[in-house]
Amino acid sequence: MSTLDMCTVINADDQKVPDSVVPCLPVIAGAIDALTPRVRQGGRVIYVGAGTSGRLGILDASEIPPTFAAPRGQFVGLIAGGDAAIREAQEGAEDDEKAGEDEMKSLNLNPELDSIIGIASSGRTPYVLGCLAFAKRLGCVTIAVVCTVPSAIGLSGNVDFVISPVSGPEVVTGSTRLKAGTVTKLVLNMLSTGTMIRTGKTYGNMMVDLVASNLKLEQRSRNILRRLSGKCQSSSDAELDTLLSRCNSSVKLAILVAESGESVETCQGCFDAAGGVLANALAAISKLEQKPKSTATQKFALCIDGGGTKCAAAVADGAKIVGQGFAGPCNLTDNIRNIDAVIATLLDAAKAALKDALQSDVEQTVSSWREHLQTSFSSVWIGLAGIDRAGVEGVLAPKLRQAFGITHEKDLQLTNDVDLLTAGVPQSLGTSSVVVVITGTGSVAMRYEWAEAEQRYTRSARSGGWGHMLGDQGGGYTIGMKAIQHTLGVFEDITLGLDTTGGDELSKAVAEKLGCQISESASIDMLNNILARTHPQGVKARIASIAPVVLDLMDKNNTASAIVSSQITLLVGETLGRLVKPQATGYQPCEASVLVLAGGLMKNDRYRATFEKQLDSHGLYFRGTVVVEDAARSGATYLSR
Repeated sequence: MSTLDMCTVINADDQKVPDSVVPCLPVIAGAIDALTPRVRQGGRVIYVGAGTSGRLGILDASEIPPTFAAPRGQFVGLIAGGDAAIREAQEGAEDDEKAGEDEMKSLNLNPELDSIIGIASSGRTPYVLGCLAFAKRLGCVTIAVVCTVPSAIGLSGNVDFVISPVSGPEVVTGSTRLKAGTVTKLVLNMLSTGTMIRTGKTYGNMMVDLVASNLKLEQRSRNILRRLSGKCQSSSDAELDTLLSRCNSSVKLAILVAESGESVETCQGCFDAAGGVLANALAAISKLEQKPKSTATQKFALCIDGGGTKCAAAVADGAKIVGQGFAGPCNLTDNIRNIDAVIATLLDAAKAALKDALQSDVEQTVSSWREHLQTSFSSVWIGLAGIDRAGVEGVLAPKLRQAFGITHEKDLQLTNDVDLLTAGVPQSLGTSSVVVVITGTGSVAMRYEWAEAEQRYTRSARSGGWGHMLGDQGGGYTIGMKAIQHTLGVFEDITLGLDTTGGDELSKAVAEKLGCQISESASIDMLNNILARTHPQGVKARIASIAPVVLDLMDKNNTASAIVSSQITLLVGETLGRLVKPQATGYQPCEASVLVLAGGLMKNDRYRATFEKQLDSHGLYFRGTVVVEDAARSGATYLSR
């Protein structure tokens, strides 16, 4: 084989590396979401590894401070055998599990803030196993990057997120510095870069949390200012240098000062309140400026997310959200006989959002607000729980078009509230297939396909969403109901003398949440409390409100953990599972679909981590995962594109 042929073979083999990362993206995303709040609060990220794996960890850790202005010492790289092993292999060092534990002890880890990334291509390096075991016992977040499945590290039970890109056999058998090294570098880059993006170190795709500490970075800082701030486009280098000097060489602070015209101190205060995220700081400081006045010709986009817990509305002006408002529950399933009450709730939410957009403190008459609602919106999208029931849309649509002054049918979209979530799919993912899973009070999974003629995603299949009476697997109501059933059983055991402990932690927490005392009549008191018609919350809402209590106890109470795990197993295996079977209507491979997650429960770290583990156990690896925090905001922005 010629040298050119040899290089061609190696290069062809290397091209397999990126594809091996694709199945790991959901786990990587989960790890980034776990790292972000800790890093934002100053927590450390410790990379540990041996040989090439250790050197790659040190490389990634050393690149973060100059690239993203992270504090020195926040990202730490450790290698078996100490710093001498960076340049020269220290034989046998990687086989010392106790050395790994001792390294962790010496760091005085804070389990509330610090996180460990263990790197071992083989998946079984004793030094790394020791580091992860100690960190896990302490309570730190633990992440592993291995290149084999299964692995000793993955099966150890000491890792919260096991990232296992399997890049296949090496062209030189036994080496772990070829494809395994390359794929490890890709994963580490994604973890650190993704965490920096989530903590506000970028704006769009540009590094804005940059400190101009050398000539190259000084010029880059000027370029970023001119590109991102309209106020800086025509400024000279000297003027920009003066601005940067006032802002302690911080590019993102300089952008905020230039755009707002406010003092450095005021802008720094906005940054502190916004968690250091430039986009949030720009939005916050805009509140200090004059908001648009009410006019009969102003045309906004309005999106309303009407769900069983609350009704949320967002108003967009172009790509910018200018107002938000909220009203009470708005579920047609619960109010099918009172359509006018549903419309009134929708209008209350719209009015609150419009009032926020106009920033008007003047109280207006009912007729004035009616006129505002009829003249302010060019397009309206309302996602409403229960809209799929036969005949409902035909009754609602004419009344809502009249209420919002919509003359063209196409300017009012009336869909299921789940349909709003497709608006959160970034165009950059470029996929024609979307699977949505939403878990709040209930749960549902839906598949959507891109409709070119309509220029939006349209639903092609649905699973679940049967309502609380029939049982929505993995939903807050079902989890709450299971916990209450457990508690009632415990109370009856106490009454019958079968339990002398006074109840477990879960039953006590449920009783406290419902305002019941543990006594011989506790079960009757609890039933009366739940079913009381005079309670401000409905029965469904009260039962669903127990779900967060159960989630909080997952790490402490086996019953709580079993309730949540069993429900999520059903959600993934059955509700979602039906949509991803090759025989299902509209089937697309998971690898070609984006998974969209939403709902109150999906915002809970424990719930989502359990959900993602179930995805892994079922072998469901999607092209990308998007978590939609606010469907109304996503929908309003989508309408304004």
